[in-house]
Amino acid sequence: MAKYLDAVSAAADGYTIEHDQRGHRFTINHEDRVLGEAHYSLRTDGSIDFDHTLVDPSLRGTGLSGVLAQLALSDDVAQGRTIHASCWFIAGYLEKHPELRGSSAAQ
Repeated sequence: MAKYLDAVSAAADGYTIEHDQRGHRFTINHEDRVLGEAHYSLRTDGSIDFDHTLVDPSLRGTGLSGVLAQLALSDDVAQGRTIHASCWFIAGYLEKHPELRGSSAAQ
């Protein structure tokens, strides 16, 4: 099983991470199938809450969940906003990667 550390290595095997702005989510895609998502809500106070992450069980251990979290948290939609993580996976990812909190505090 491949281990992906970044979007470039994932893309080499046909996995892409895309921002679905209308759906308020970032998706893992492979061969026209959505295999995972990190969903967010934009709050009325201007902050963002990553409230749900789900990845197909077949991708466990590949690192794609981490790539998804990294790209979602570093995207323009999250930058400059206070980040809330009501999703346990995103909260845990931020604990391991506090640099992705930027100038805002994760809660």
